Amino acid sequence: MSGAGLLALGLLSSLLPALAGGGAASWQAVNSRGQLTPAGQVRLNRPCPALRLPPKWRVLDATYADVTGDGQPDCVLAVWRPWKDWPTRRWLTLPSPVLGNHDAAGLSAQIAVLTPLGGGRYRERWVGSPLYQPVMALSALPDGRLATLETTYPRGPGALSRNLSLWRWTGFGLRLEQRWPLQARQLATEEATGRVAAR
Repeated sequence: MSGAGLLALGLLSSLLPALAGGGAASWQAVNSRGQLTPAGQVRLNRPCPALRLPPKWRVLDATYADVTGDGQPDCVLAVWRPWKDWPTRRWLTLPSPVLGNHDAAGLSAQIAVLTPLGGGRYRERWVGSPLYQPVMALSALPDGRLATLETTYPRGPGALSRNLSLWRWTGFGLRLEQRWPLQARQLATEEATGRVAAR
């Protein structure tokens, strides 16, 4: 792994508070029915320790939080990286269900849960399959769920999201719990309620 990956994640983590800008007025909290209300004070993602990531990984968002329920925080990344099929596909003859889950440049969006080991090293706790609805932003909620903003591959990660989804760890990966249409670019947590906030 190169120093470029370490620099990229370190730079992203240092910029997150600056990118949030402004006060709470522009944030909207999302209730359990997917409805928006003005948010109070919000908490941005806790920055991950610096990691030496592969140079072809494009990290769009990251948080240092416990989404697996073991009491230990991990680096949870929204990453776009070169598409790879499932390793088990080499034994199957049917078309892969993730075959189209990438953009025109061949990058697929995935959620990665990495355990920092110090000195930029890490252990892959879990890296999900290439997503059908690519993640562009994420935030961990106090109850352990992961909130994600999703776009489409043709629109790319720079566009407004199409959906907000809530996920919960199952022991093997993340299971979708709820999804609502929502156009936004950034996620946080409303401090008073622990609800996801978007803008």
